[in-house]
Amino acid sequence: MEFLDKQEIERIHSASMKVLEEVGVVVLSNRASEMLVSAGALRSKDGKRILIPGEMVKSSLASAPKSVLLAGRERKLDIRIPSPERLWTANGGEGIFMKNMLTGETRPANSDDLANFARLVDQLPAIDFFWPMVGALEQPVHMKANVELKICFQFTVKHIQTAADSTEEARQLIKLASILTGGPQELAMRPIFSATQCPISPLTFEKGLTDGQVELARGGIPVVAMSAAVAGLTSPITIAGTTAQVNAENLASLVITQVARKGAPFVYSSDSSPGDLQTGSIDYGALEVPLFRIAAGQMGRRYGLPTMVCGVGLEDVSADLGSAWEGVPLMTRQALVPSDLASGFGGVEQATGASYGQLVADTWIWELAREVARDFAFDDDAISFETIRDGGLDRNFLGKKHTISRFKKEGIAYRHPEAVLKNRAKVGARGSLIKKAHEEATRLLKQPTELKVTKDELRQMEDFLKSMSK
Repeated sequence: MEFLDKQEIERIHSASMKVLEEVGVVVLSNRASEMLVSAGALRSKDGKRILIPGEMVKSSLASAPKSVLLAGRERKLDIRIPSPERLWTANGGEGIFMKNMLTGETRPANSDDLANFARLVDQLPAIDFFWPMVGALEQPVHMKANVELKICFQFTVKHIQTAADSTEEARQLIKLASILTGGPQELAMRPIFSATQCPISPLTFEKGLTDGQVELARGGIPVVAMSAAVAGLTSPITIAGTTAQVNAENLASLVITQVARKGAPFVYSSDSSPGDLQTGSIDYGALEVPLFRIAAGQMGRRYGLPTMVCGVGLEDVSADLGSAWEGVPLMTRQALVPSDLASGFGGVEQATGASYGQLVADTWIWELAREVARDFAFDDDAISFETIRDGGLDRNFLGKKHTISRFKKEGIAYRHPEAVLKNRAKVGARGSLIKKAHEEATRLLKQPTELKVTKDELRQMEDFLKSMSK
């Protein structure tokens, strides 16, 4: 799906370049600021902002790889982006509470919940990579990210996407992951984790996240520049203005990544939404959200960069559905966003919480909705002039070889019973979908726990964490 025409794309690009050259960005990391100035950036007259010349952006775009590997610990789970024929999906991330969608009860999340989500994701083929769904909130702050990554490694072999809040934390995450790859060089060749290092709207790069970004880039870890502007609160109220600012933030993040290390893997990203101007809250359910995402996806593709601009999952809406099919129209608009990566399954209450049942329900709906985003052939064999000719003469298409050989590949109803016409009318009672999903999540979590690391790898990771706690 496209939202911007070619002239609008170029207008956004020009505005973003002007912002970077004349307004600049606030970089609260002295290390990153000095690195940028040494590479050709300028300080504003008051010394508070970093102005980025167009040539630095151009050079960074030239050095950024146009293909990025997000490795799984099994090669069959590797993700290679851009991937124009597929949208790779993950669950949501860093919720602070658990919610039972049947009773409405909530409680604080903990490490056990994170382990359970990793186990579920490892068993759900509709999910391609894993975000730490909830935080290990009982851990000391300096241990939290490393404990979370260790738990993820223990229970899933899928690619993991996390974040680093400082130089030291980035180094620790790299050391921890290197235990499973054979060393940091091997990790750089097959990065089994990536990191969302967010610019802070408007046009700000926080010290810890930026220091972490520099270290991760130098270690060959893919950096996802997830700008989360809130229109009317931290960016212009218009879609055009927010898109231009988000684009400038992504280009600045790209420059930081490429100055840290030429050729460092980078993913263009946005998770922007309108703000509620009465309460100050974000609104991921707003009608404009898909437009923000589509525009960001088009800008990322304008530069030939891999993108992560799509959100998936229906949040609390799923609680009232009687079947997976009912949720398909809502999730279809998510499937059509021009993005390589997406996250969000299992999140509730504007991504602040998480639910086991919600995770399963979202994946059931996604298995149907994603069919609209797959590649459809338009070659001569798919068009099949001969079939049109012969069917037009004998009025019979059902018995044609073209129909017999292609109907399972082309039609969703022949692969998913929920998509068959007679089954689509069988809507259960309100809330029956989430009840079934809750039961399925419970069944999956009762399966024997299988560690995804060897005893020696587990011992090395535990020894590393013990050394941190001293």
